[in-house]
Amino acid sequence: MVIREGSETDLSVKMKSKLKSKGRKWDGKSRVSNDLYRKNYDEIFKKNPEDPFQKEQDELKDSYEQSKLNKEEREKLLKEISDRNGF
Repeated sequence: MVIREGSETDLSVKMKSKLKSKGRKWDGKSRVSNDLYRKNYDEIFKKNPEDPFQKEQDELKDSYEQSKLNKEEREKLLKEISDRNGF
């Protein structure tokens, strides 16, 4: 049997189809993107990262605001309890 360049035999076509069917099917995603993955990816590869000191200041400000709200709620609850008990 003479095989010319550029032509494929039935055997080679069958071999290629078998090779393609084997192996892991890839759906285009290697990882699930969740918030932690995005944050770490941005931290490593982002060209203009956020100023870490500004980020810390923003987090501290948010925490302080939440603390003030918690304190107001706690004082309101204590006042209701003291009014109920008559002290």
